[in-house]
Amino acid sequence: MRRIATLAASAAAFLSLASPAFAQAAIRSFDSSGIPFLDLGKLLSNVLALLFFFAALMAFIFIIIGGIQWITAGGDKIAAQAARDRITAAVVGLLIVVAAFAITTILSTVLGINLFEFEFPTAEQTAGA
Repeated sequence: MRRIATLAASAAAFLSLASPAFAQAAIRSFDSSGIPFLDLGKLLSNVLALLFFFAALMAFIFIIIGGIQWITAGGDKIAAQAARDRITAAVVGLLIVVAAFAITTILSTVLGINLFEFEFPTAEQTAGA
């Protein structure tokens, strides 16, 4: 009985403190000064392009490091094999990046969606300004 009374009192207190919600109030203006980006599509497109660029750059750097490692092996079979393995892994990684870029480009052409310039609705359009 005491629990029911406590629950009823807390429910009454909660309901008396609740502020009314006005769902019909429309947002007339949208302040976008605190938002670092307004278009999610452009952000994702830029991130995707940067990921492809940095992946290809890292593969190129690993190929160069493997080449330098191979040159400086000095006849050591283990060092030459390690350099060869590094170059092979970098080339395979580069092929994966190129294949991912090609698949992305083909899918965007077939589906008619340009993933590198895709535009979601902006914050102002979503807010109804």
